[in-house]
Amino acid sequence: QEIYSVKLPGNPKLGEGKPENQNHAVIFTRGNAVQTIDMNQDNYFEEALKMRNLLEEFSQNHGKFRPSILGVREHVFTGSVSSLASFMSNQETSFVTLGQRVLSNPLKVRMHYGHPDVFDRIFHITRGGISKASRIINISEDIFAGFNSTLRQGNITHHEYIQVGKGRDVGLNQIALFEGKVAGGNGEQVLSRDIYRLGQLFDFFRMLSFYVTTVGFYFCTMVILYLIRYVMFFLAAVFSTILFVNIQCPRMCAVKHF
Repeated sequence: QEIYSVKLPGNPKLGEGKPENQNHAVIFTRGNAVQTIDMNQDNYFEEALKMRNLLEEFSQNHGKFRPSILGVREHVFTGSVSSLASFMSNQETSFVTLGQRVLSNPLKVRMHYGHPDVFDRIFHITRGGISKASRIINISEDIFAGFNSTLRQGNITHHEYIQVGKGRDVGLNQIALFEGKVAGGNGEQVLSRDIYRLGQLFDFFRMLSFYVTTVGFYFCTMVILYLIRYVMFFLAAVFSTILFVNIQCPRMCAVKHF
């Protein structure tokens, strides 16, 4: 039985797949809050019982502005599949707990990272939606929801008393592709107008925090990789010189003694 239908003018997928699906699905939602769940995420019954407490956070005082996105932590349940999956699970666990806790408070630069965050539905559907779906520029489509919310005087919080299960990559090829996608998406963010406008509006300290948590992370990683290479070349040259001197010195001493 067909309850609702939407007539599409053409190809339903013109941009990135996930934000296109979200933009199409949001018109079927009701109520004041929307939780975004990825295909590789799962929920637990005991965690669902806490949802009422989480929704009450919308009416709590979290600073100058009321919350527009309630951040939620994740539990990566694929850590026991392989050693690589375990490393990925530990990395993700540290990011969704300690990392996002600091990003939210005191740095105030936490965005939306594709996690099971709860959106203020009325706030976002009246301010451009919860996703941007343009091809290439919105490869990392999730974080643009955080940009959009912050630019429009939203407040993004983080809460760790509730969690949602998530399956992460378990193979080296999958992990490499994922890290490449994230890095490429970060490069595209630098070209976006959202980053430019945030840079114009943030104060100095918040701007530095925002830089380090976005493109600054990859810039520092690049600098470290180049420094490691040059330091290794330098140490190899120093040790080879020391070795050459130690080999030549006994010969010279023997010649002089003779």
